[in-house]
Amino acid sequence: MNKSLEPGTKGTTRPTESEDMLLFNVTKLASGLIVAVVIGWLLVLGKSILLPVLLGIIGIYILDSTASTIGRVPGLRHIPRRGRRLLALLAIFLTLVLIGVFLEANAQAVAQNIPRYQTNLKALIDSAMAMLGVKKLPDWSTIEQTIAGKFDILGFVQGTLSTVQGFGTVMLMTILYIVFILSDLDDMPEKVRKALGDAETADRSLQIVAQINQKIGSYLSAKTLINVILAVLSYAIMLLLGIEFAMFWAILIGLLNYIPYLGSIVGVLFPVMLSLVQFGGIWHAGVALIALMAAQLFVGNFLEPRLVGNSVNLSGFMVLFSLTIWTAMWGLAGTILAIPLTAVVMIILSQIHSTRPLAILMSESGELD
Repeated sequence: MNKSLEPGTKGTTRPTESEDMLLFNVTKLASGLIVAVVIGWLLVLGKSILLPVLLGIIGIYILDSTASTIGRVPGLRHIPRRGRRLLALLAIFLTLVLIGVFLEANAQAVAQNIPRYQTNLKALIDSAMAMLGVKKLPDWSTIEQTIAGKFDILGFVQGTLSTVQGFGTVMLMTILYIVFILSDLDDMPEKVRKALGDAETADRSLQIVAQINQKIGSYLSAKTLINVILAVLSYAIMLLLGIEFAMFWAILIGLLNYIPYLGSIVGVLFPVMLSLVQFGGIWHAGVALIALMAAQLFVGNFLEPRLVGNSVNLSGFMVLFSLTIWTAMWGLAGTILAIPLTAVVMIILSQIHSTRPLAILMSESGELD
């Protein structure tokens, strides 16, 4: 008698325990993928609402780290923590305003020098064409008309103005969220305990939040210090090479370095291209490229591993994958927030028994705190 047949049935095989487990795992995986797709769809739809909130939360991490730094300054230790946070908010806001004004003024100065750069570029192209033996060169006005015909300049300007306006709105909402979150921050642990009721669950939730605070706060603080060092090194190099608007490009390099992998490359390209049209020679651009990339390699391969270390514990593949996903959903803002947000997701997954294996796969070392 075949023992695999259920009593009272003919030709029906009872699923084994391993088959039941496989079916359960496949169902769980499919459900997880569906939930992930739905969450991603909601994130895309809710970008205008969620982005200022998340930027506000990230801003709180920066403020808290800055407030702790202020508390270590002699003469400022007596200031209450809430007062130090407000002081940090004011300092960061003024710094961002000054940087914004400086970048705008320098961008206008660069635009005013475009005719001179255009003349140098034309001379460089003429020289290159002559070396290649090209006899008949197109007229520069013809090239301009061809380029203008290919691009909708009015549409580009309108799109740029719309982007700037949208960015200003997001930043205003972010500052408002930061102010209101700060007002409730000290009372939040007690609110969580009362809301959850169970002391053990509340303490566990607060422990997860503390772990997120520690990881994201240390990452952002160390990354900011790294970017400042990179900006100073880049400024010194460009100043020695005589590249115009060195401070402008140095700040841009430091800001773009928040974007993993691609930001540092894009940041270097701008001053290298400027040196090409400023001096009208490939030699200057080559020296600028080598020197600026050397600074990038020094900071990225020597300083950053020692200062930032493995603070977020994300694998290289996960960093690149998260960069792609968040950029596709939220554009430039997603590119900048990709690492902190993915680190938060990994920490939350690590605290749930059924999703802990996913967190292990996302991690750099396979070890979770």
